[in-house]
Amino acid sequence: MASPEGTISDIMDTFKRKIEGGILPPDPARIGKAILDIPAKIEHVTPLPPLIEKVHNEVTVPLIEKLPRLPMTAEFPFIKWEEYKVERW
Repeated sequence: MASPEGTISDIMDTFKRKIEGGILPPDPARIGKAILDIPAKIEHVTPLPPLIEKVHNEVTVPLIEKLPRLPMTAEFPFIKWEEYKVERW
């Protein structure tokens, strides 16, 4: 097991690389979108009809994408909605 000093040092090195690499804080509207993604993600993995997901995909996401972005802000990874993966046993 790594020593606590090595662990803290590793965390600080990662933080330093992120700052030097230009990792920026997310735009406030994108934070709201990420929060609203949660109910759609839960509905996506359940056998419920995709009502929340459909509204989120067709109304919420386009509305947030039309909003102006603050300069020097980052983006969350984009999720493709209404796509389903079929697991084969």
